[in-house]
Amino acid sequence: MKKIYFKGYYGYKNLGDDIFAVTAEWICNNLWNNCTPIIIGKDLPIISKGTKRIEIKNELLRRGVELVVCLFVHRIIYFGGSLFSGGGSGYKDLKFYLRKIPFLYKKTGAIGTSIGPFDSRNDYDLTRDLLNKFKFNSVRDYSSVQIADEMEVKSSFCFDNAILIKEVYPKLKDQKRKSDKIKIAISLCRYESYNGKDLKNEQLREEAIKQFLNEILKKYNNIEEFVFIVFNGSSKIGDLKITKQFSNYFNNRVKTRIVDYTNNTEEMINEMNNCDFVFGVRLHSGILAYALEIPFMLVEYHPKCTEFLNTINHNFRFNINNTSTNLQSFDIIQSQYSIPDIKSPDVFKDIMISELKDIEKLI
Repeated sequence: MKKIYFKGYYGYKNLGDDIFAVTAEWICNNLWNNCTPIIIGKDLPIISKGTKRIEIKNELLRRGVELVVCLFVHRIIYFGGSLFSGGGSGYKDLKFYLRKIPFLYKKTGAIGTSIGPFDSRNDYDLTRDLLNKFKFNSVRDYSSVQIADEMEVKSSFCFDNAILIKEVYPKLKDQKRKSDKIKIAISLCRYESYNGKDLKNEQLREEAIKQFLNEILKKYNNIEEFVFIVFNGSSKIGDLKITKQFSNYFNNRVKTRIVDYTNNTEEMINEMNNCDFVFGVRLHSGILAYALEIPFMLVEYHPKCTEFLNTINHNFRFNINNTSTNLQSFDIIQSQYSIPDIKSPDVFKDIMISELKDIEKLI
C-alpha cells in the first residue's frame, strides 16, 4: 500500500481547503489503486477512518512531524490552493527542505495548485527552482500554465480539485428551481484588514456589495432568503464578523440566516446546493457554485478569482464602481437560470479525472 502525503493549507477551519482534503481521500479510494492518503492539520474536516489523519495543535511540533512523515511516504503531493507564491525561504516551510534534499523533491508533485502572484523577484526565483525539481506539476488555471512556461517549468492543466465535489458526495443533486422564490447564498470575507493592504479597497468593495444586494431586493419581490455561509471559521481572520454585520444590515428587509463554519464539509455544501443563486467573495464559493451548476457572481478581490473566471469564460463580472451593470448581469443570469457562454463544468471534470489517471502512473 502506497502512502501519499497530501500537502495543503488544511486544518485551519476553511471550507475551501477542507474540500481539497475530502477530495484527496476520494481520489485514493476511487481513482488510484493501493493508496493511503495522509493529511496533517490542526482542525481537519470529517474524513473516513481509511485516511491517516494527524491532528496537532502546536505548529512547530506539526512541522517537525510533517518532515518525519515526508521521509517515509511514497509520494508528497501539494494538493489544491494558492501554494506557490514563494519557494520556501524559511526553515519552518517544507519547501525549504524540498529545494535542498533530492530524496524529498524527487518524490514530490503538485495537483490543482496555482503559481503566483509573487511579491518579489526572490519569491519568483525560489518557486521556479522548486517546481523544476518536482516529478509532476498540474495547475488549476491558464495563468499558471503561462507562468510555468515563462519559468520553463514542465506543467499540465487540470483545473481546481473542487470540480470533483459531486463525485465526492454523490447525494448532491443537480440544482433545480422548485418555485418562483429565490434563495441567495452569500459568502463574504475581508482581505485587506488581515493582510496589511489598503483598507479603502475593502471599504469600497463592501459598500458596492451592499448597494448591489439592496437593488436586488428593490427589484425582485420574490427573494425568499439570504443564506450567509461562513467559509472561514477562524476566530482571528475568519468571516463571521463581516457576515454578522451584513446579516444584521439586511434582516429587516429579507429573511437572513447564517450557516456558520463546521468541519462537516458535506453539510455545508448541501446548504449552498439548496440555494438558487450564489453571490460570493471567497473563491471557492464561486468554484463550488460552478461545480454544482448554480448560477453565480464572484467578486474579484484577488487575482485568483479573476483567473478562475477567465478559465471558465464567465463574462458577467461584478464591478464595484457600477451597480447598474451588476444588476443587469444578475437580471440576465436569473432570466436564463444559467450564465451565458460559460464553459460546462463537465469539461473540466473530465480533464481533471483524465489528468489524475495519468498522474497515477507516476505514483
